[in-house]
Amino acid sequence: MRMIRALCKGVCACLVTGGLLLGVAGCSSDKPNEIKTSPLPKLAHSAVQIEKIWSFRVGNGSGARFETLRPGITEQLVVAASEDGTVEAHDRRSGQRLWKVKAPAAIQVGVVAGYGIAVVGCSDGRLLAYRLKDGVLSWTASLPSSPVSLPALGSSLVYVSINDGMLFALSIKDGKKVWTAQSNVPALSLQGMATPFLVNGNVLLGTGSGRVLSFDAATGAPQWESRVVDADGQTEIERMNDVDGQMAADADSLYVASYHGGVASIDPDNGKHRWDSHTSSWQGLTVGLGSVYVSDEDSTLETFDVISGKPGWKQSGLLGRRITAPLLLNNILLVGDFDGWIHAMSVEDGHWLGRIHLYRSGGFVAPLQAYDGVIYAQSQRGRVVAIRIQMKKV
Repeated sequence: MRMIRALCKGVCACLVTGGLLLGVAGCSSDKPNEIKTSPLPKLAHSAVQIEKIWSFRVGNGSGARFETLRPGITEQLVVAASEDGTVEAHDRRSGQRLWKVKAPAAIQVGVVAGYGIAVVGCSDGRLLAYRLKDGVLSWTASLPSSPVSLPALGSSLVYVSINDGMLFALSIKDGKKVWTAQSNVPALSLQGMATPFLVNGNVLLGTGSGRVLSFDAATGAPQWESRVVDADGQTEIERMNDVDGQMAADADSLYVASYHGGVASIDPDNGKHRWDSHTSSWQGLTVGLGSVYVSDEDSTLETFDVISGKPGWKQSGLLGRRITAPLLLNNILLVGDFDGWIHAMSVEDGHWLGRIHLYRSGGFVAPLQAYDGVIYAQSQRGRVVAIRIQMKKV
């Protein structure tokens, strides 16, 4: 799951491993809240054909750290990074390596690629931009503390949030600071934040206090602030309310999920809620075909109508398997899990369409990505794979 960051004395930081939540509450002796890992769902026959196109391994993956490193995808390239500082660019179609460089420090977030550069964030607070064409370091920006989210690229600015809650907007040309904004960081939060999200000329920042803040993307001027859903609970742990997973948007609304809070449909122009629901998620969500698809904290897939917020189908067959945020590709919904599987299900009712087992250890935590009909994934061990999926002919 996610590392828990404690900013106050007497609170332990623990990690969720397998399906077991290792209790975190002032180092108390409270019994942990165990979620048993479901066995693989029964699959009578596969309705999809899944083809592995190519794969490669980059460095040591996430190493001993619990990072959700993911590749940056462009029309020509797949750029991947590992905790040990390795950054590699491969041809998107063939998987052939085109260049490889070594970052000067451990990599904590990355990769985001576009506008001629690939950007990674280091544990020492440096943000590095490499030229896509040859891997030459284009610029370095030194931040006050380590980045905690994948940066977001605009046409002229790079947006990145750091450990103390600040949001930086840097020039995409040279990495120089253009503006900054501050958010409050609670005493206890998940180690990570949602990637800054660009919509309608604004950049949106999810916070550890369960809020979404909107700033003018060019100037940093505050636009609005909205709480996602209040968290219920008796303890500080239970009231943790991070906006940690990926957001999504369609033509009308922004969709956000928070841990111990809920899912909300928000007007991106003013921050007003259209609807909300109490579904806790740290992985995030996606939207399409009239529904919002959410991976909740227990690894149940839940759906909501985009207009009314009315709940749709649920798929709990992967309970406790630490699934990724969902990916929607055509009429197929896909998730990866901690055991190296990628699962495919129907968007209509969540029934199983098929699955593929790619790796025996070091499964998938970072969200799957798609480009031009091909799915790209990076495992915790640094294995990067491209697969193609299609419905079988009846």
